[in-house]
Amino acid sequence: MANKFIIGILVFLVVLSGGIYAYSYMLSQQLDTLNNQLTTFQDDQEARVSAVSDEITALRGETLAQIDTIEHEIDIANQEIDIVKQEINGASARIGKLEKEVASVATELSEFSQYSIDASEVYQRVGQATVVVSDGDRIVGSGFILSTKAHAVTAYHVVEHLSEIYIILPDGRVSTATVAGTCKYSDIAVLALEDELVIEPPILADSSTVRVGEPVVTIGNPLDLTETLTSGIVSQTNRFVEIEYQPQTRWVANLIQFDAAVNFGNSGSPLVNSKGEVIGMVIARVDPEEGDGIYYAVSSNKVKRVATSLIDQGSFDYPWVGVEIANLTPRIVQDRELETAHGALVKKVLTEGPAEAAGIEADDIIVAIDGMPVKGVADLTSYLGEHKSPDELITLTLLRGTTELELPLTVGKRSS
Repeated sequence: MANKFIIGILVFLVVLSGGIYAYSYMLSQQLDTLNNQLTTFQDDQEARVSAVSDEITALRGETLAQIDTIEHEIDIANQEIDIVKQEINGASARIGKLEKEVASVATELSEFSQYSIDASEVYQRVGQATVVVSDGDRIVGSGFILSTKAHAVTAYHVVEHLSEIYIILPDGRVSTATVAGTCKYSDIAVLALEDELVIEPPILADSSTVRVGEPVVTIGNPLDLTETLTSGIVSQTNRFVEIEYQPQTRWVANLIQFDAAVNFGNSGSPLVNSKGEVIGMVIARVDPEEGDGIYYAVSSNKVKRVATSLIDQGSFDYPWVGVEIANLTPRIVQDRELETAHGALVKKVLTEGPAEAAGIEADDIIVAIDGMPVKGVADLTSYLGEHKSPDELITLTLLRGTTELELPLTVGKRSS
């Protein structure tokens, strides 16, 4: 009985062992299958990762290549931009050069226009304002309309001894005139006409801009030949000349020298530039026995200044410093070891005059006035005549020996 039990148990164990083996085998097979599947999955994933990596690497390479290409194109574009900038700069430089050339040509044309004159046009413009001055029987001089308020200007010496004055206008009308004021040191007289005018006066130019060599014309009444035009050029400016007025002589400053022919009867004529502007008033000529081709006109700036004062107050207070001066001679330059012949030598200081009060001494050399260089007597007298009035302060720069001094001076009034 026991043996059967044991045999039964053994059989059971054998069966159980076989079942366990079979189960183990099946489990092992399943594990192998899962392992194979896992390996396959890993291989697939690695393959996919590798493919993706390859794609990324390829894409990166393409991107880098594109970036390199773009950077190269940018470099090329920058180079082209630099070239364009250089071309623009070059073009700008050429444009600037052309602008300078155009400006230079314009300046040359402007300068050329100043040295050419349409005398006929100027005559038409200014001739209508030029008048004849008469004593009632004969022509004694010329003049020109100064303002629409019935004023005309002429030379002082033309009307100095006249008891009656008649003005013949360009349209033939005749008007009596009276003297509104005179300044003999400038040889200027302003006349007040009895009749009202409808004549446009000529423009008085800034005579400080007048240049030697520019063309001029004058319109006057020489030798009873009315409305006569002559032409020439400016010979020099700022002359200070001793002019003979019978029976005496007077030094006159602020003169423009020119060579347009003038004769008796031209005194008071307008001296006119290429624009038809009056730059001076004719007053004198060199005596034909001494020479020819040298004539003088008071500058328009001086005419304007004096005439305005004569109209406003009937007189002009002529500036005066109280010295007798002369131009430097070569001997003086050598003896005093001066660098140039520019300056005005003080020959005499007048008693109780402005120069004496300022401390100026004889033998001083005036080299500047208010900082403006003085080349000679004419520069000093011209500056005073056009720019200064009595009681105004000026500064004179002078040489005393080898010492340069600056002295303030209050301008005085020249006695009549």
